[in-house]
Parts: sequence; C-alpha cells; structure tokens
Amino acid sequence: MSAAVSRTIALPHCRVSYAEYGAGDGMPVLYCHGVPGTHVEGEAFDEAGAAAGVRIIAVDRPGMAESSLPAGEQVADWAATVAALADRLGLNRFGVIGVSGGGPFALAVAARLPDRVTGVALVSAPAPTSEQPAAADLDPVALRRRKGLNVLRRVPFLVHPMALEMSVVIRRRNGVAGLVSQMAPVDRDRVEADPELSAKLDTNLRRSFEQGSRGFAADIRLVFTRDWGFDLTEVTAPVQVWHGEADGNVPAADATSLAAALPRARLHLVPDAGHLLFVERSADILASLRADPA
Repeated sequence: MSAAVSRTIALPHCRVSYAEYGAGDGMPVLYCHGVPGTHVEGEAFDEAGAAAGVRIIAVDRPGMAESSLPAGEQVADWAATVAALADRLGLNRFGVIGVSGGGPFALAVAARLPDRVTGVALVSAPAPTSEQPAAADLDPVALRRRKGLNVLRRVPFLVHPMALEMSVVIRRRNGVAGLVSQMAPVDRDRVEADPELSAKLDTNLRRSFEQGSRGFAADIRLVFTRDWGFDLTEVTAPVQVWHGEADGNVPAADATSLAAALPRARLHLVPDAGHLLFVERSADILASLRADPA
C-alpha cells in the first residue's frame, strides 16, 4: 500500500477531506470507511485500482481526519454531502464501496442518488436492525456484541462516554494492538504477520480520533441506534455483498440478510476470511463492481 496526501474541500454546508488512490483517470468509485476509520483505508485498493483502471476516492465522514462536524440526523443525510463533493469533482456517475460500518453510508448514497450510482460493493457490512439475524444464529462473540448494541439503542446517551473511552484506548501506547487482539484469529494472525498493515491500521485509527471522539460517536449513533432513513428496497443499483465467514466483528449472517433484502444483490461468502477481507480481496471486490448480480 502506498500513502496518498489528503485534500480538503469547503462545501456550502461543511468541510470534507478525502484522498485518492488507484488510477487517477479511471472509473470513479467513492470509498466509505469503517467505524472508526478514515480515508487511510482506501490505500488497500491502491494497487488493485491502478491495475484495474479504477479511481478510488476515499472520503472522511464528519469528525474524521479533517472533515468537519456536525453529522446529519440519519445515515441517509450523508448522500447530500457526497452529491456536493461529486459535483465539485466533476463526477456524474460513480460506484460506491462501503466497508464495515461504512456499508450503511454506501447504501444510503445509492438509495438517494439512484441516477448517479452505477453499483455498490459492501464488505463486512452490518445489516439494519430490521434485518438483523436471529440471536440463535449468532456465535457467542457476535451475540455479546449484539447485546452491547442493544444496550446503546435503549440508552443512546451511553454512546458518547463509550466513544470517549475508545479514544483514550486508541491514544495509549499499544492501544491499537489491544483492539486487534479482540479480532478473529484469522485477522490477528494477518496483522501480526504484516508490520506494514499493522502500521496502517494504527494510523487509520489514530487519525479517526484526531478531532476527539465526537465523529466516532456520531457514526455509532447513526448506524447502530437510529433508523438509517431509507429502506433497502430503495437501492436499485446492483450490490455485491462480500463477507468473510470467519468475521469476528460483524457476523456473516448479516451479509446473508442484506443480500436477501436488497433488490439486486449478489452474495460472496469467503471461507476462512475475517473482517480484513477488503485487504485480502481488493482486486476481486473492484472487479465485482463491473458485474451484474446473478
């Protein structure tokens, strides 16, 4: 992965930072980072994008890197910012990638901008509350995470102290390593074997808290405690749903639920892959954006 210099654009209602990877003159694809996360994640698609002729534009959501707060009231509000940024960049039509917690934002862009979005790739993304798999279908780790999110939904004011605690953990020495230790074994082994990847994950997480914890808190609130502001049936573009079967952060059952609820979806379940699937299969993910669903 090679680093890119981030840029900042002042839009009428906010300031947005972003970075570009891949082929500068290629097919444009907007990248929606995880929660927490920043444009740094887009580096995972740099080499594959250059080879495939794809221009990756990784955009920071409110409160992340240099993008300004406040955030919207629903996930769907992000589409207006993307539309304004695309106008400034001269993008009439574009694809969208959403990784992990960025998945809902990618779907929102597709739902609100159907005439501009050519296709969507979701990677390790959560399903909305209305489409969550039954508790009986979850392993113990996923079930514990589900219970934690249910607490946040019932008591949403806990989001801010939780986000503040996370920011403190990230800023500690070896704080990021502590978070990695909680990931699935396949992801832990991958990070421990790749110092460059470990350093990029560290940079990505630390940059996501440069402005404090409010950006992370906003993402958690919008994705996990509120209605997203659109229905999955409104997403008419083809959607490629990618998920690792060994994902310890978001259960693979979420991917199955998403694929069943989206009108034009193709499900790609990858055996023995974890939450870092976007790093391992970046070329395949980009290639799928050019394909129609089965």
